[in-house]
Amino acid sequence: MTFKAKTVILLIAGLVLAASASSGQGLLKKTYVLTVAVNVPGAQIYVDNKLINGTAVPVVAARHNVRVQLDGYYEFTQNVDVSGNMTLRVNLNPIVYPLTIRVNVSRAAVYVDGIEVTGQAAAVPLGQHTVQVIAAGYKDYNTVVDVSAAMTVDVALQPAGVLLSVDANVAGATVIVNNSAKGAVPYSEYLPSGAYTVRVSADGYMDYIASVSLDRAVTVSARLSAQPRPETTPATLTLVIPPAFADPDIRSNDPAGQVKIYVDNRLVNANRMLDGISVAPGRHHIRVASGILSVDVGDVTMQPGMRYIIEIRLDAQIRAVRGQQ
Repeated sequence: MTFKAKTVILLIAGLVLAASASSGQGLLKKTYVLTVAVNVPGAQIYVDNKLINGTAVPVVAARHNVRVQLDGYYEFTQNVDVSGNMTLRVNLNPIVYPLTIRVNVSRAAVYVDGIEVTGQAAAVPLGQHTVQVIAAGYKDYNTVVDVSAAMTVDVALQPAGVLLSVDANVAGATVIVNNSAKGAVPYSEYLPSGAYTVRVSADGYMDYIASVSLDRAVTVSARLSAQPRPETTPATLTLVIPPAFADPDIRSNDPAGQVKIYVDNRLVNANRMLDGISVAPGRHHIRVASGILSVDVGDVTMQPGMRYIIEIRLDAQIRAVRGQQ
């Protein structure tokens, strides 16, 4: 055998030994089970970019890429070194979008999925969500929204009850409804239907009081009258004539028998009334006359708001005289 032939045979033998060694190393690699446990069902699991069936796959000992996808969630990807049976736990985080609720009432409370929202917006995942808006004096608002992107919901709350409005001719007058202070005019509020008492007050004025029935919108226009100062409140004068002194023959339309009352020589009962005669406070001279009789009552100091009663008392005296005496 020539040297050249021996060289070829050795070369071939070396290649065979190399191939055999390489094949032996492949047979030495073990297969393990890689389990991917996801926190939400229905996710798609890829190992080395191949979609697996279920959540477990056999793999050889090596580094492998795991990718998990599910609509509405952020994608998860991670490289794992497999050296034995192992479980990779994956927590998918939902994709959230701002859900903004704009309400026409500033003091309204907003709830999304039963949780009160701080501010105007809530971060929510894709899907349907309940929205509830509540405000005192307004009807509750309830709806369901399907969120697929950032969205805004405009809510126009509708008043509950019937509108009661009050104004007055005096600026700053206070409104009181059923003994509850409501503030200054102009005032308006939606109240449950029913009967109400409205009082409007202002310093220096007499209260205005009205009763209203709220079965429809009602406006109360209060017209307040100035309250007299105590020192200017008039006194009143009453004349009492004992029945025994009344002449039964006097007719009601007989001017000779009608009683006249004079204050400071001024007739104060031109209509011949005898009760509730208004007299300014102060000192006055009073005289009463009827027919040919006149009784000088004298000077009286009359106080504001007081009632003064004059009661006529007549004393008759008889004396006897002789002849021409």
